[in-house]
Amino acid sequence: MNSKLKTKDLVVSALLIAIGIMIPMIFTGPPFRIVIGPYSATLMAHVPVILAMFISPWTAVFTAVGTTIGFFFTAPLVVAVRAASHILFALLGAYMIKRGTNLVLTCVSTGAVHAVVEGIVVLLFFAGGLSSSETYSAMAMMWITVAGTFAHHIVDFIIAYIVAAALRRAKMMPELPPVWGRK
Repeated sequence: MNSKLKTKDLVVSALLIAIGIMIPMIFTGPPFRIVIGPYSATLMAHVPVILAMFISPWTAVFTAVGTTIGFFFTAPLVVAVRAASHILFALLGAYMIKRGTNLVLTCVSTGAVHAVVEGIVVLLFFAGGLSSSETYSAMAMMWITVAGTFAHHIVDFIIAYIVAAALRRAKMMPELPPVWGRK
């Protein structure tokens, strides 16, 4: 990461953290929240972290850490620990974007990391007895989480891109890498 931390990065991170904490609190039912057994996903919950990736690695890390802390106050422990995976995918994505990697590859790569880490968290929680389901086995919950998280990530990435493109046109966002191919 660039060792020079900008005040703007902190301010933007704080705003994105606030939005990231508010989204799961506001969008509590269908069609915004999908629940399969103990697994849940809230549409747009990753958008602030993904937007932060488009800005800078510092903004991505601060936003992911801040929203993760927010989940520890507002969600079950397994969901909060799943949210910690956002730190990994945000850092990876921010560096890929900084290097000019196209957005399709960035989306798929960060989505895969996101899904696999959340799947591992769920497997550990369910296999370790920290969470339970009367309907689903630990392996079933892991696969539901991997598939659901990957799909959720792709949808949120597309929404974040649309928002970032609009912010870019308003000169409020750095230049975005190409969607496909190279510059």
